[in-house]
Amino acid sequence: MKALIDAHMLGAGETGNETYIRGLLQGLLEIGAPQVVAVRESGLRALAHDAGALAHDVRLLPRRSDVARLLVDLPELARDLGASLVHCTYVAPPRCPVPTVVTVHDVSFVRYPEAFTWRDRALLGTAVPYSARRARAVITPSEHARREVVELLGIPERRVHVTPEACGPEFRPVAAAEPATALRRCGLDGPYVLSLGNLQPRKNLRRLLEAWRSLHNARCLDGHRLVLAGGAHGKREPVARLVAEAGLGDSVLFPGYVPHADLPALYSGATAFVYPSLYEGFGLPVLEAMACGAPVACSNAASLPEVAGDAALLFDPLDAEGIAASLGALLADEGLRAALVARGFSRSASFSWAACARRTLAAYEAALT
Repeated sequence: MKALIDAHMLGAGETGNETYIRGLLQGLLEIGAPQVVAVRESGLRALAHDAGALAHDVRLLPRRSDVARLLVDLPELARDLGASLVHCTYVAPPRCPVPTVVTVHDVSFVRYPEAFTWRDRALLGTAVPYSARRARAVITPSEHARREVVELLGIPERRVHVTPEACGPEFRPVAAAEPATALRRCGLDGPYVLSLGNLQPRKNLRRLLEAWRSLHNARCLDGHRLVLAGGAHGKREPVARLVAEAGLGDSVLFPGYVPHADLPALYSGATAFVYPSLYEGFGLPVLEAMACGAPVACSNAASLPEVAGDAALLFDPLDAEGIAASLGALLADEGLRAALVARGFSRSASFSWAACARRTLAAYEAALT
C-alpha cells in the first residue's frame, strides 16, 4: 500500500490542520510506515527543519492554486507514482484515478455557519460533503466528530473511522529560564492565563471576556493578564473592541499567531490554560497544555470532555459566571492546580501520534477492501 498524503498546509500557518498533518507524518515514521507526501515550497522548508520527516517520499506540488492542486496535481501524482489511494483533509479531488480518504476534523461549518464568511461557508458546505460521500473512508479525530459526520453529512457509520490526535514530544514542561525569549516576543513580563485558538465566534471569546471582567471587578486576578493567542482565519470576533467596551485595558493581551516552536514555552509559563470553545472536533490545545504542565479549565461541549477526561475543570461554555468560577478557583487554589497538572500529564500521555498512525493505516486498508 502506498498512500499519497496531501500536505499542502505544511508551513502555511494553518494551525490545527498543519499540526494534524505534522503529527500524522511523525507517527507514520514511528511505526515504520513512510508514505508519499505532497507539499508546496513552504512545506519543503518546514520539513527541512526535521530531517527525519524526509524519510517520507516527499513530492513538490507544482502549482500554488488550490483548484489546480485538486483538479490536476494530486490526480497526476497519484497516477504517475502508482499510489494506492489519496488522503486529503476536508476536500479531495472530485476525479481521481485511485480511491480517496478524507479527514474531517469537524463540521463546524454546519453547526456554526455564523463563524464563517459567506465564501468559506459556500465552499465548505458544498465541497466537504461531496468529498466525504465519494471517499472510500472518512477519518475523524473523536467519537463526537464521527457522530456529527454520520448525522449531518449522511455518511454510513461503517465508512467513518476515529483516529484520536496527540501532541508531539516537543510539548513538555519548559524550565523557567528557557521561555523568557518566547514570552518577551508575546509582550509578557508577568503572570498570565492563556487561551489559544483562532479569534472566531465559535471559540466563545465573548463569554470568556465577560468572565474575565467579573474576576477583574472582584479583584481576583492578582496581577494576571489574559492572553488570547491565535490568528484570524475565517470570520473574526471583534475581541479588541469587546475588551475596550468592557474597560479591561491592558489586562488582556493579543499576541496574534504564535509560531509552533514558541507554544511549549507559552503553555509552560501560564498559571492556567482556558479553552471555552462552543464546538471542537478534538481540541488539541487541551492536550498540549496538559503535556506542558498547565492546569486546564475547558468547555464541557462537543468533543472536549472526551479529550480532557477527569484532568480538567469543565464548565458550561454558555455560562459566563461558570467560566469565571472555574478560573477563579484555579487562580486561588494552588493545590487544585497541582492536582490537575498531575492528572494532565497522565491524560496527555495516553494519546500518541503512533496510535493515530496505526488507526489511519487501518482506515486506508478498509478503503481498499
